[in-house]
Amino acid sequence: MAMWHLECRNVYELNAWQKADAFSTLLHDVCRDLDLGRDKEWLIYLLQQAGPRMREAVEKGWNREHLAECLFGISEALTFLALIDYYLLFLRHAGYLTGERADEVDGRLRELQDELAALAGRVREALRACPEDSLSSSLWHGTSPRGDVISDSDATGGLFVC
Repeated sequence: MAMWHLECRNVYELNAWQKADAFSTLLHDVCRDLDLGRDKEWLIYLLQQAGPRMREAVEKGWNREHLAECLFGISEALTFLALIDYYLLFLRHAGYLTGERADEVDGRLRELQDELAALAGRVREALRACPEDSLSSSLWHGTSPRGDVISDSDATGGLFVC
């Protein structure tokens, strides 16, 4: 299994984690502002649990030793986003989440889904480029094993070869 080294990898600098953190905060604020009544408190609870767990999945995956575990963490975060999307869709159709706030949450959710999907794709690309090599942190911050410059700040997010 491909391994990567932990040196020089700070998940808090990763665009995907920053967007996950901001979305988790937005979701918390939305839940705080919702008044669903006693019969739907469970829905707020599920949203409040899913937001931080999605962010933690990105963080834990990024900080794992093996590349496959990183991909698993990203996949887990995307699964949490799918659940959040389902809950928010219910709230929107039931009339609890409306207008600009609903559009903001939906837009940020889509941006984060795209960011995480792009990151997973780039991690898989990197694995395919050097499947037998140990993947060092240089792959995530600086240069690839082939000497290409790598960044995580392109328009689609994630990692890309310049």
